[in-house]
Amino acid sequence: MTPESDSAGEAGRVVIRSFATRDAAEMVAAQLEANGIACWIAADDCGGMLPNLAMAEGVRVLVSRSDAEEARALLDLPSPPAGFEGENEPPPENPPLTGDRPPKRFAPGQILIGVVIGFLATSFYEQAVHAPPTTYYHYTADGKTEGKWVYRHGHLVEHFEDRNLDGAWDHWAYYDKNHFLTNSLYDNNFDGKPDETFIYKDGNLLTMEKDNDFNGVPDEFCIYKYGIVQQMDMRPNGSKLSTLREIFSNGVISEIWHGEESNGHFWEIVKYDPFLNPVSTNFESYPLLPVH
Repeated sequence: MTPESDSAGEAGRVVIRSFATRDAAEMVAAQLEANGIACWIAADDCGGMLPNLAMAEGVRVLVSRSDAEEARALLDLPSPPAGFEGENEPPPENPPLTGDRPPKRFAPGQILIGVVIGFLATSFYEQAVHAPPTTYYHYTADGKTEGKWVYRHGHLVEHFEDRNLDGAWDHWAYYDKNHFLTNSLYDNNFDGKPDETFIYKDGNLLTMEKDNDFNGVPDEFCIYKYGIVQQMDMRPNGSKLSTLREIFSNGVISEIWHGEESNGHFWEIVKYDPFLNPVSTNFESYPLLPVH
């Protein structure tokens, strides 16, 4: 669709139809463009930002004078009477009114009221979207803060805890717009930095990373499904190779792998029954266990 028409550019163009809304005008414009007819939309609505202003004159669809007949035929509109110069006034879309009652026009006061109502509605919406959060605290009997809850639009978005009551948060929990937990972080040595991070999706636990030696680099990595642990890898200081891997079945250890090599193989794999009794291994140093 060609950019919106201005008063200087309307010379040589004909208004073929007028609409109450911009959406209806754009649908007709799209139909014209799809058939190779260039068209323009003219409306006094500040580019669609203030649609109330277009109520008086309507949203107009214009085409070049040379394309007018083809456009009317496409839209199944009657041809204008001979000598009709329709650059600025579209043919009526509705049947003409009968009687002496003139067509209804919106008075300037009505337009002004519409603008004011639109402005107030926009202001109320902005205030609702950017409303400040509501915060609640929980205190111990001796007045120490042990918990903090942050709500936005009535929904919990953050929760903090001071588990050792030293005045610093050591557990942080965050929630999405659907009230599901997304992240939960723990500071287990109370130095102000998280050492254990749990990641959730739709409220279900997905992964866990833990810094066991508190040097700022995770060492332990767990994978969960439906909140049940599936696999744990011990990779000291974020190493690419696992020194230990535990495989779980229904939350119970079923295999323990030791010593990952650069080719991805482990030099020892021991399988266990549901009671944690070893049942087989790939390592021949266990003469009492069958080798798989």
